[in-house]
Amino acid sequence: MSVKKRAAVIAAVIAVILVASVAAIIYMKSDIYMKSENREGRAVAYIYRDNELLEKVNLSDVDSPYSFRIEYGDGDYNDIEVRKGSIGIVGASCPDKLCEHMGFISDALMPITCLPNHLVIRIVIEGEEQPSLDSVVY
Repeated sequence: MSVKKRAAVIAAVIAVILVASVAAIIYMKSDIYMKSENREGRAVAYIYRDNELLEKVNLSDVDSPYSFRIEYGDGDYNDIEVRKGSIGIVGASCPDKLCEHMGFISDALMPITCLPNHLVIRIVIEGEEQPSLDSVVY
């Protein structure tokens, strides 16, 4: 096989893998979106610090967005914004701000965590089977 044919075959294989990957991502995103839009259960956000439940927010009953602050220790805090069907951290005293960059969540797939401030926000959809928690999840 000549060098040009090998290059063409390699390019074709890479193109097929790329197209398949993009198609899989689009399919998974649309499937997750449809599940969150068509769910019948109520979305409830549980906010924990050091395994202690601090707040329980029913995301299905939110009429207009609102914010509140949870303080911890010597000036440490997390500013949380609640919207209809979603919740997120919009401000924090932690040095890396990773919790802010996690965005807003609306399903139980992945919790928002702020490790420096020991804060976890987890959504539970009533009536749906919840993923089991283990050390891999956190």
